[in-house]
Amino acid sequence: MSRHFAHASAALLCLLLATAAHAGDTPAPIPGTGDTAAPIDLAGDVSVQRCIGLALGRNFTVRTQQFNVLESVDSVDIQQAAFEPIFGFTAGRQVTVTPTTELALGEIPYSSFDSAALSVNDTLMTGATLTAAYQLVRSDYNPAYFFPDPAFGSTVSISVAQPLLKGAGIDYNRAAIESAKLGVHISNLNFKSTVLTIVYDVETTYYNLLYQREQYKVQLDTLRQAQQLLDENTAKRQTGILTDLDVMNARAGVATAQNQLILDEQAVHNSEDQLLQLLGDREFKTAIGNIAFPDLGNPEVSFARSYKLARDNGPDLAVAQATIDQFKLQALKAKRDTMPALNVSGGVAYNSYAATAGQSVTGSWGGYNWNAGVNLSVPWGMRANRAQYRQAVDNVRTQEIAYDQADQNLVVKVRAAIRAVETSKESVQTAAEETKFAEKAYELQKAEFDAGLATSYLVLQAQNTLETARVSELQAKVSLLLAIADLRFLEGSSLQLYRINLPE
Repeated sequence: MSRHFAHASAALLCLLLATAAHAGDTPAPIPGTGDTAAPIDLAGDVSVQRCIGLALGRNFTVRTQQFNVLESVDSVDIQQAAFEPIFGFTAGRQVTVTPTTELALGEIPYSSFDSAALSVNDTLMTGATLTAAYQLVRSDYNPAYFFPDPAFGSTVSISVAQPLLKGAGIDYNRAAIESAKLGVHISNLNFKSTVLTIVYDVETTYYNLLYQREQYKVQLDTLRQAQQLLDENTAKRQTGILTDLDVMNARAGVATAQNQLILDEQAVHNSEDQLLQLLGDREFKTAIGNIAFPDLGNPEVSFARSYKLARDNGPDLAVAQATIDQFKLQALKAKRDTMPALNVSGGVAYNSYAATAGQSVTGSWGGYNWNAGVNLSVPWGMRANRAQYRQAVDNVRTQEIAYDQADQNLVVKVRAAIRAVETSKESVQTAAEETKFAEKAYELQKAEFDAGLATSYLVLQAQNTLETARVSELQAKVSLLLAIADLRFLEGSSLQLYRINLPE
């Protein structure tokens, strides 16, 4: 994968993420993918799918992680470049003057050599190094010792050196490239993990904001009821039906409700800021429209199904396995490095000699030479190489243990997530029943108070009980939504749910 292709893929990926949404829900258009300075439109009904689409297109963490993928792609190019040919050119001039013996007419003996050379060096996947070169030399002597003078010599040569033990083999020399490709795979998996985390964070923040807003509505209703009770008690005190104590109790109830309403409003604003932060908003002036509970339904869960999805789709185990493969490549190289260095080499060169440069190229190539050799190098004891190989094997085994531990942790997390969903389902049903009972109790208590059979204190207690029941029901619903989001995060199924396509 070239870097230009990777840049294009990243741009397309950012665009796809920015427009990712569940079927039937269209996200808000993004004015420039990844442009965090552009305003966000969250007017009207705001769904969690819409927020996820905005977050994946603008979130700073997602945008940063894309560069890690590009860096890993460049690492592959760097490793592959080691097997690209290198072209060289050299030129020089050497002049030697010997003033010890003067020639006739005052001339001083000298010699000069002008040379220019072209070369190509390449490293093959087998570990061999191949060199081809052409050299042109012009020599000039005074006095002339050889004829012609000046003379031109051309030499064409090719040589090769191949390791047979240490450093030999395609698997050995491709190990760094394959490790870099695994690094790209790991970077993509880490990017997938980042996307899953952002989706999960948006879901949880969205549901927490939903809870805070609904709790605020409950508190508004509580304040309304407390104020109504205060008005009724004040009127009944004027008629002599109730006492000042009843009015004071009602005022205390209003003050408590007002104080709690202030705290709930603060919590709403904090949750809104947290959601806007995930969406990449930098001004925090965007008004968030209406949000509502999605259909909870009756989600059916299964450990076997969720665990299989988590193993197949979750990035953590895949990263651990790719890391094992990288360590195995390191172990392969380390094992080969425990062998002696045995290299064979050979080369051949042809040369010509003429009065002009053109004749030296097109003329007779009568001279030649060749060479061949074997080189053996054995470090005494090879203790360092063997120790490095043992370390490489230990790294593989350590990572395999880490993989098993990650798998065990995944089992525990999935089991806990399944229990959380099942427990939350029951809690929602129980909390709904408690709210019904609390509403009925409040209505009865209020009716007795209106009939003069109960005190305002008992009405306030029933009102507080109803408020607590409503908040508990909200908490149970949100807990179920959070439990489902947590399970989808472990399964990696939220990508399919929101139709988010990622590179493999």
